[in-house]
Amino acid sequence: MKLIDRAKQVLWKKSGLDHDNQGYLKKPELNLLPDIDAKIIEGDYRKGSGHEWNSKFRAIHSSAALVANTFGKWKTEPAQLRFAGYAGFDKLVFEAKCPTGLGGTAPHLDVLLQSDDTVIGIESKFLEPLELTAPIFSDSYSKNRLPLCEDAWWTLLENVRQWPKSHLDASQLIKHYLGLRNNFPNCKNVMLVYLFWKPLNADKFEEYGSHAKELEKFQHTIRNSNMVQFKAMDYLQLWNDWEKDKNMTEHTKRLKDRYCVEI
Repeated sequence: MKLIDRAKQVLWKKSGLDHDNQGYLKKPELNLLPDIDAKIIEGDYRKGSGHEWNSKFRAIHSSAALVANTFGKWKTEPAQLRFAGYAGFDKLVFEAKCPTGLGGTAPHLDVLLQSDDTVIGIESKFLEPLELTAPIFSDSYSKNRLPLCEDAWWTLLENVRQWPKSHLDASQLIKHYLGLRNNFPNCKNVMLVYLFWKPLNADKFEEYGSHAKELEKFQHTIRNSNMVQFKAMDYLQLWNDWEKDKNMTEHTKRLKDRYCVEI
């Protein structure tokens, strides 16, 4: 059995939810934790180009559901959220379109956080790193058409064009960077966060070791970037940090009870 299929089955069982043989629930709202109001977040997902709400969101192993369960509690009160060293947000949007300026389908950030002087875009991954992804850039991704792209990121883009299939979807992260540069060129603090899930026994598996090496290579190339900070963390790191805050303890416990597993 492939590792991704094993992971799915473990997660399906851990959830305790009634699902079909593909791990899908009858309704998307059944995939949410008790403290997440489906009515509050549904609109964001229905506006997204992926139309995930009534399809992928119903999967117990859905990355969209994972990020919604993690951040949905603060959809109506983003000022109460503390994330990546920042707080006091006045806007939290799921499936936020962030066009690069090149046309075509705009990249969608899983979460976009905004305050007066800070913008944070979050790209979330669940089981996706267990499969290999080929980097894809159309011919429109040229230096003269991307005037806001920093040299370090352009070097990375050119390098990634030559990458083989990888566990890290580097091209998607670069497109998110370009979207943030295009939409928030004058913002004081802009950050792109790569937030990924891994099992408690991730060290046992070659796939996660390769993912870590690819991520290190990615980060090294853009170490001199000034306009957009890049931060990578796994969900357990985030939840362990939140657990220290008494106002977030109960929510964090629910997340860990649902998603912390060995495979």
